[in-house]
Formats: sequence, structure tokens, C-alpha cells
Amino acid sequence: MKKALGAFTATLLSTASVQAQDAPVFALDEIIFSAGLTVLEASRTGASVAVVTGEELQESGDIQLSDYLATLPGVSISQNGPIGSNTSIRIRGLGERYIPVLIDGIDVTDPSGTQTAFNFGSLTTSALSRIEVLYGSQSALYGSEAIAGVISITTLQAPDEIGTEVTISAEAGSYDTYLGSIGVASRFERGELAFSATRLITDGFSAADENLGNTEDDGHDSTTLTLTGAFDVTDNLRLGFSGFFEDSFAEFDGSGGAGGDGSQTGETRRRAGRVYAEFNAFGIDHEIAAIVSDTDRYFPIGFTQNFEGQRRELTYKGTASLGNGGVLVFGAETSEEEFSADAINGRYDINSVYGDLNTPLTPDLDLSASLRFDDHSVYGGQTTGRIALAWRPTPDMIVRVSYGTGFRAPSLFELFSAFGNPALQPEQSRSAELGVEQDFGRLTLGGTLFHTEIDDLIQFSGGSYTQVPGTSTSRGVEVTMDYEITDSLRLFGTYTYTDARDRNDDRLIRVPEHDISLGVTGEFAPGWSGTFTVQHVMDRLDSDFPDIVPMPDYTLANLTITREINETSEVYLRVNNLFDEDYQTTRGYGTSDRAFYVGLRARF
Repeated sequence: MKKALGAFTATLLSTASVQAQDAPVFALDEIIFSAGLTVLEASRTGASVAVVTGEELQESGDIQLSDYLATLPGVSISQNGPIGSNTSIRIRGLGERYIPVLIDGIDVTDPSGTQTAFNFGSLTTSALSRIEVLYGSQSALYGSEAIAGVISITTLQAPDEIGTEVTISAEAGSYDTYLGSIGVASRFERGELAFSATRLITDGFSAADENLGNTEDDGHDSTTLTLTGAFDVTDNLRLGFSGFFEDSFAEFDGSGGAGGDGSQTGETRRRAGRVYAEFNAFGIDHEIAAIVSDTDRYFPIGFTQNFEGQRRELTYKGTASLGNGGVLVFGAETSEEEFSADAINGRYDINSVYGDLNTPLTPDLDLSASLRFDDHSVYGGQTTGRIALAWRPTPDMIVRVSYGTGFRAPSLFELFSAFGNPALQPEQSRSAELGVEQDFGRLTLGGTLFHTEIDDLIQFSGGSYTQVPGTSTSRGVEVTMDYEITDSLRLFGTYTYTDARDRNDDRLIRVPEHDISLGVTGEFAPGWSGTFTVQHVMDRLDSDFPDIVPMPDYTLANLTITREINETSEVYLRVNNLFDEDYQTTRGYGTSDRAFYVGLRARF
């Protein structure tokens, strides 16, 4: 592995023929947000960021956001059945407990979970305008859990010009699935407002694999609402807000494999809101915000029936422009998190201060440096940092280098539940990467080397959570390609090699060693467009207690064909699992057979 990484590094630095592209489509002058605490041109950041636009989500045709994320470099998923079932995201081999998820600036991870994490099972692509995936240890920017990376989601936003846009979509298809969404977004003289509502109903299929004799369908229905707005009270004062609401019901099976059918159900309600004020004083842009996030889960026949997680935050951020074109961001945050699981409950508080500097060292070299201190009411202080360089030796080439430290605080469940251990200390991480990206005009190529280490892992053993010595590692290579076949047709692809191992040097389960995605998208005839993708996943392991067993490789193909009706509306056909592949992402749990969906989209 070391020889392979060394040879790959030499190739990257000597040929200028590879680009560490961070998403299937990546423009050098694109503006990104999650790599720092202020807006920044993509060519000036030393961190790897995958940027996905709302148009790309729409072109893909995916209903479930996690299905699209699985095609990005370094990202994989495990799902326990149909849409609505438990769905876990991994970035570079590291699971959801290491990935904070933000929706419109609100941390929506669930404090009542076994580990603080976000379940992507019911989140659709409807009314989403942008996704940013930030890779590597990022606790210096985002605090606890940000070891594998950060996923930042932006919902429907107001149009660029003054006026109102209305978007409507409706879809029906296999497994008696019906999806409807409406969005209304307005920009006016002194402000903006955007609202969306999405409703999904499906009978689904058996969560426990039907090919193993399970016949009971596991359905799902959900309602999702989003709301954002801002108003310029004066020329120097802007007030804004955002809100997110999701109410979902899902049937699921308690186990996979033969005999896994059951009649278990779960209900989840997420409520989140943020209000903020922006103003300028003493030459510094200031932002003050209050944030709330609640997640309630109810399992009527579960051993534990009621789970409640709450998060309350107050934040301050100051942004100062430096004379050399750089930006200094500094701030403070205070938050409290609470959980309850039936009669068991717990709480902790975190107070934080941070600084983030982005500055050019030369016209072709930019530096990003971040430092953060978190004071936790249970385990005390934690200092983390990140440094990154972006070098542009030629106008079409960028070399990126970054190193960051991170930590994961013990979850409330790990500390205070009946299985908890109040003596636990945070897990510690170190993350480094090297990437090069090169734009040849119609062809863009890229490659990134990554390496992450985590110490002091928290694991469940002997009836409680304990700290275990040793270091787990995740390292590998991400390669991407984007080629404009014609002015209207594009070929894209990604390949990820991941070697993720625990402290005993055993491979981590459910992490594909090789993951390849290829696709073509665009207009292939006047009024006709489409997207065809193929993903091949190889060399995975999963648990067959008490053993670890290999999982079969699989190839998954999806097709979407769109026909334009007029300038404001279109119809489409989507075929999931085009070749009717029999596969599993989690051992014993089923996935969709070949499925057909037809839909209508309109914008006024």
C-alpha cells in the first residue's frame, strides 16, 4: 500500500495530468461554503469538498438523497431495506457517528441515538438546492463528531432576480410509490422567502430480504416542510430565519435474513429552527444566531419506546476582511444537548471559541488555518486545529494539501444510559490528504490521497461502553474524471479505494475496498435528455455473528429519460436497478428489484 501511494503521489506531482476533483462536476471558480466559515472560491481552498447542485440532483432522478451521495468519491451507504429504513452514510470508511449533518446551518444529528448521528432513510432530494460534502477531520471548524467529514444541505432558496418562482413535481411508480412536492420562492426589494412541502407514500418491499423467504412489505410515508427567509431592516441590519420539519412513519424488520419478517413500526418527528441577525460594526461583519433542533422517535412495540433528543445553541461569528485579500473569521458558541430514552435521561453543555484564517501567501498560494477550543461539561477541554494549502502552479492546475485534528465526544447514550460510562473520554483523530486537479478544457481529471487515524475508540463490550487502546486507520485513493463529449453531453466517473482497519488490523465491515461509478448525462436529441449511471461495488465484509463474512460484489445501473413539454415543464421516466441486480448493502436486508417511476416537473 505504501509503495502504491508513493507512486501515485509522484505521478500526481510530476505530470500535472490529474485533478483532485471533489465531485463529478467541479468548476475552478465555483463558490463553496463548508470548507471554511465564510464563502470562498473553490480554487482557493486546500480542503476537498464535493459540491452538488439542485440541477444535478434533479437530473439524476434519485428519490432518496443517500442514493445520490453514494455516487460521490469516498462515500458509501448501508441501508436496512426500502426507503424509510435505517440508512447509514460512510465517508472514507468512517461511519455516521463521525459525520455532522447540517440543514440550512442547523445541526440535525440526533442526540438521543446510541451515537449522535443522522438517519438518511427518509430524506428525499425534493426541494434541495445544494449539497456540500467536506472531507477529513474538521473539528476545528465544526466541533465534535467532525472526524470523517461534514455534510451541509441547503434547501429551496429564493431566485437570483426579484420575483416569484413556483415549482411543482409529482411522481408515481413501483411499490405503489407516490411523491409530490411544491415550492414557492420569492425575492423582493429588501428580502427573500422560500417554502417547500414534500409528501412521500410507498408500500415498499420486505426489509428482510424477500429472496430469503420474507414476504411482508414494509411501507413508509413522510411529510417534509422547509422554510427560509431574510429581511433587510436597514441598510446595515439583516434578520433571517430557517426552519425544517419532518414527520415520518416506517415499517421495518428487526433482523435480516431468513425469518426476519416482523410487524415493527417506528415514528420520527424532526423539528429544527434558526433565527439570526447580521450587521456591520467597526469594519467587521457580525452574525448572532439562536438554533433549536428536536428529534423524537417512537417505537410502540420496542424494548425502549420513546427517544427524545434536544439541542439548543447560541452562536456569534465575526468576519473581518484583511488588507491582503484574506479573511479572518472568529467566534464563540454555547450549546446544550439533552436526551431521554423512556425513564433514562442525561445532558451536557459545550462552550466553544474558534478562529479561521484564509489568506493568500502569494498570488498562486493560499493558506487556511483554523483553531478551536471546546469546553465540555463532562470531560473538560479539547483543542483542535486544521491547516490547508492551495497552490496553483498553472492557471488550470491546483495542488491541495491539508492536515487536521478532530475528536468525537461520547454521546449522551454512551455516557448516561444503563450501558453508559461517565469516565469515557473523547476519541481523537488526525487526518491528512494530498490532491491535484487539472483542467484540460473538455477533460478534467483528479486524484486525492487520504489518511485518517482515530485513537481511544469507544466500543460496546461486556455490557457497557468502554474505551479501548489502539488506533484504527482509514486510507486510500479517490480518482475522478469529467469529460464533455459534446457541448450538451457529459461523461463522468469516480473510483475510490479504501483500506479501513480497526486497532487489530482487521478490515472494518460494510466498507467497500473498491467503489466505481460511471455515468453519462445531458441532452441527446432536441427536447430529450437523460442520465445513465453504473456503480460497481467490490470487496466488502459484514457481520454474521460471531463471524465476519465476505459480501457479494454488485453492479447497479439506473436510467432517467426526460422529455421537455415546453419551457416550463417536463415529464420523465426513471428506472432503478435497470438490470434487476440481486444485491444487499447490509447483510440479510433487501434492496429494490427493477423499478419504474414516471413523473412531471414544472416551474412557473
